Amino acid sequence: MEFEPINKGTITDVPQFLTGTSHCGLKKRSKRDDLCIIYTPADTATGAVFTTNRFAAAPVAVCREQLAKSRNIKGVVINAGIANACTGQQGYENCLKTLEIASKNLGIPVESVLATSTGKIGDQLPMDMIEKGIQVGSKRLSCHGGHKAAAAILTTDKVKKEAAVAIPVHDGKITIGGIAKGSGMIEPNMATMLAFVATDAAIAPNLLDKLLAEATEDSFNAITVDGCQSTNDMVVVQANGQSGIQIEEGGPCYGPFKKALLHIMEVLAKKIVLDGEGATKMVEIAVQGAENTHDAKVMAKKIANSNLFKAAVYGQDLNWGRISAAMGACGINFDPQAVDISLNDMKIVAQGMAYGYDQNKAAAYMQNKQICFDINLHRGKGKARVWTSDLSHDYVDINSMYST
Repeated sequence: MEFEPINKGTITDVPQFLTGTSHCGLKKRSKRDDLCIIYTPADTATGAVFTTNRFAAAPVAVCREQLAKSRNIKGVVINAGIANACTGQQGYENCLKTLEIASKNLGIPVESVLATSTGKIGDQLPMDMIEKGIQVGSKRLSCHGGHKAAAAILTTDKVKKEAAVAIPVHDGKITIGGIAKGSGMIEPNMATMLAFVATDAAIAPNLLDKLLAEATEDSFNAITVDGCQSTNDMVVVQANGQSGIQIEEGGPCYGPFKKALLHIMEVLAKKIVLDGEGATKMVEIAVQGAENTHDAKVMAKKIANSNLFKAAVYGQDLNWGRISAAMGACGINFDPQAVDISLNDMKIVAQGMAYGYDQNKAAAYMQNKQICFDINLHRGKGKARVWTSDLSHDYVDINSMYST
């Protein structure tokens, strides 16, 4: 392996990255911390990808503007409980005010701050509470604060999502660590998820953009819980260069760094699916043999977002006809009579028809928390993977009462 997972790793395993949290009271009936600051005293190269939702929240608009001014982001403020989405000019101004407050308390230029939000749509940020939270959080900055930070950014999530790896190189090591949140309203481009990744590698902003876009496509853009796209999503990667090791395309560290970055983002993405609202299972849909990657991704997403399929998985019912129906409705070219489908390592469909599989073995597989359906179209070289969750009674209960 070209990188080594860090046991119980988190974002502050990366040298010179600190986090501080505080309780603002933004989440009703909750006493836990709901504001987090990520900070590095070093200069950075920072990149980000954002939701494609036309109703993008104020923090998305402001972060895009900030990164157009400077890629040297030293501080990131995250609040949970209020999304600051669909809040008009006041929401935009509140986000700018957040930048100013953070700049003052962290002692850094306002151009070096990002502000992000997650939570209920439509409410304005209570700026007196946000200001107090930033004041407290900035005083609590610690190189051991990553686990608290991972908890402070959660909304309906049940578990923290964090990971870190070390990449040994000839003259030292590079570290990458990250935290994320997300549970429902998950289908990226992006989803109701936030992810923050840090590294001590030195890398040019344009190359970081390239690697981030590629890794996002195969991680956060390959998950879906409910097919619902959010207004606030973003993934931010900060590189503070403190390892002194330069990442250059074609250089000796490029391949290992690229693989490690994808690994971190894929781990965080899968943790979001495993913690999907009401989820009891994570399902991998792997499509191969399509005409191209795009077609494979479209088909995989269509299956993954089929409520009939997801409900069957929850009921541990191997109703593969629901897979076939979703495939046929996805709008891509394939020959139904050439299709093979497998559940884990067991073929269940051959040439578009039922295959004589072991019913007891299939029933046992369907009880697993993580299962995989492999679909081969035998048409071309295109392939893609998507991860989704099942659809349970709890998902309906959670989302029928979210705003109350």
